[in-house]
Order: sequence, then C-alpha cells, then structure tokens
Amino acid sequence: MKITCIIPARSGSKRIKNKNIIKFKKTNLLKFVIKEIINSKIINKFVLASDSSLYYSRLDNLKNKVVFFQRGKSSSKDNSSSESVIVEYLKKTKDDSDIIILLQVTNPFITKNQLDSAISEFLNCDYDSMLSGVKNKYFFWKNKVNSKSINYNYKKRVRSQNFNENFIENGSFYIFYKKNFLKYKNRLHGKIGIYEMPIESIHELDDMNDLRIIKKLLI
Repeated sequence: MKITCIIPARSGSKRIKNKNIIKFKKTNLLKFVIKEIINSKIINKFVLASDSSLYYSRLDNLKNKVVFFQRGKSSSKDNSSSESVIVEYLKKTKDDSDIIILLQVTNPFITKNQLDSAISEFLNCDYDSMLSGVKNKYFFWKNKVNSKSINYNYKKRVRSQNFNENFIENGSFYIFYKKNFLKYKNRLHGKIGIYEMPIESIHELDDMNDLRIIKKLLI
C-alpha cells in the first residue's frame, strides 16, 4: 500500500492572517507540524497543497522531504472545500498512492506515532475511511431559548462514567482509499472509523484565543 499525506494550506485566512505559517514554538505552525510527522514509518509521500510558494519556502530544510503542489484559484477560495484540493491534485498529478491522508496543520497536536497508529488501525479494522476525534463526556444542548438536550435525556440524568460513548471530530486528519474518494468525492464514506486522540486535541486554530490556548497546552 502506497500512502500519500496531503496537507492543504491556503494563504487567504481572514481571522488570522497567514495562520498556517504563524509564529509558533520558535518556528512556524506549518513547519512545526510537518517536522513532527515527516518521520512516519508508514507514509510514503508528503504533499503541501498551497496557493503560495512562500508557505513552501517556510519549510526550510524540510523542503526536500515534501512535494509542493500549486493549487489553483478555484480550490483556494474562502469557501473551497478540502475535497476540491484533493480532486485537483489527483487530476493534475500522476500520484500512484492507494491511500490518502488529509492532514490539517490547524490542529498541531498530532504526532508521527499517533498517525502511524491510526493508519495501522485503519488497515487492521478494514475501514473505508477514518477521522480523528476526541471522546465526549459533556452534555450538549441546543438553542439558548427553548433549549433542548441533544445527547441525553435530562429527565433521566446519568453519571458521566455511564455516559454513552460519543466523539467530537477534531479536524486533525482523515484517512481514505483513493479509489473510493474518486467515486464519492468525499473524505468520509462507507465503513467509517474514529481514531481517538487526547482531550487537548479538541482545540483547533481558528482565532487568537485558540492560539493562546494551544500554545499553553503544547509545552
């Protein structure tokens, strides 16, 4: 099985300008994450899919281990999906991988050991696709007015220890077979599995408050 890890990094972020290469832990966010996962024992190829060659240059000495893919305007808009980037990449390249990993650097808690473990679990459990997530032990409600409980019956409150097992998608990575992705054009399909990550990985970088929290957690 040949495995390609695609890392999308668009330059036009609004809340935090160039958040993918924001200063982070004495380097930048993009390099911080790639430096951690680049020594995976299972992944064959790493691809940075960006509309900015500046992002690629910020990888410094890691550039020789990462392939740069120049994504087009249609896949670099504010509302462009990650699926559109993968479709574009597969159409324009001769990538011969069997499995694709979509990895997002806005969740910097990933490690190479976790990623390799997730791939092994994906293969051993015969999943069609997999997402990363965090086990949920919280009681959810919707609507501030006329509120309704979502994942439990408030009339029969249970202890958190006995709470039904639910997971929150943390947006770190997704794993799927290339042939199935080309069929469904969706990162998730078929028999879906969840790889459980630590509770702190629930935090994704979206605004400056997230950045402050993530920096404190990643000591």
